[in-house]
Amino acid sequence: MAWQTPKISWTESDAFRLDPDYERIRGNLLYLRQRAAAITRRPDYGEMSSYTADGLPLADFFNRVEENLAALADAVQLRPEYSTRSFSPGSLVWDWRDLERIEGMLLQIYNDLNAIESGQQKLAFCLGGGLFGTFVS
Repeated sequence: MAWQTPKISWTESDAFRLDPDYERIRGNLLYLRQRAAAITRRPDYGEMSSYTADGLPLADFFNRVEENLAALADAVQLRPEYSTRSFSPGSLVWDWRDLERIEGMLLQIYNDLNAIESGQQKLAFCLGGGLFGTFVS
C-alpha cells in the first residue's frame, strides 16, 4: 500500500466520496499502521473496513477510522491539539471539518514517523553501528 498525499484543504462546499476520498484515507491509515508497527513496535490497531461496510452500522464504520487514528496518534505521541471523535447510531457523521482534521492528522503522523525513523538512523550511526554497520573497535 502506497502513501497518497492527503487532502488538507476541505471546504464546506466539498463533497465526500467513498472513492477516492475514503479509499485515500483508508489506504493512508493502513500504510501508517504498517510503518508505525515497524518503527514504534506498538501494533494496537483495529480492523479497517472497505467502504461497502457489509451491514456494519454507519457509526461503527466511522468509529473504526477514528479508533485507528487515535492508536496511531498515541504511537507517535501526537500533540494534544489533535483529537479524535466518536459517533453513536443516529448521530451526524463526518463533515468537512472532520475530514480536514482526519487528513491533517494523517499528514502529521506521516511526518512524525519520518522524523522518528530519521532520528533512529542518526542515533544508530552516532552510536557506532546498528543500521549502518559502522561499529569501530
